[in-house]
Amino acid sequence: MTSANHRHRVLVVEDDGLIAADMADVLINAGYDVVGPSGVVADALALIETVGCDIAVLDINLGWDTSEAVASSLRDRGTPFLVVSGYTALQSPAVFHDAPRLSKPVSDTTLILNVAKLAAKH
Repeated sequence: MTSANHRHRVLVVEDDGLIAADMADVLINAGYDVVGPSGVVADALALIETVGCDIAVLDINLGWDTSEAVASSLRDRGTPFLVVSGYTALQSPAVFHDAPRLSKPVSDTTLILNVAKLAAKH
């Protein structure tokens, strides 16, 4: 359980630099500490290992790769994440199927509300 003063660390994994920066700004302004953002699987996995996170926001499609390995690592650690993607549930790998899903483009309010739901449970 976290204390009332705890600022949740949110890992942002998104390969579009403008979207990643926008999400980071929105989350910081909402009172979260942002880890990353990262658009590369190896870098995101390194951030999980070295910095850690309480929650993650994952885009599935990262150019020529997907964030499937990141999602698997988060699941293994019991870290909740949500998916922000243009992929439908049927198009995405199984590791993403139980995660809350937001379709791109996502509004700032919707992003904050969904991260807050995960934070309330963690």
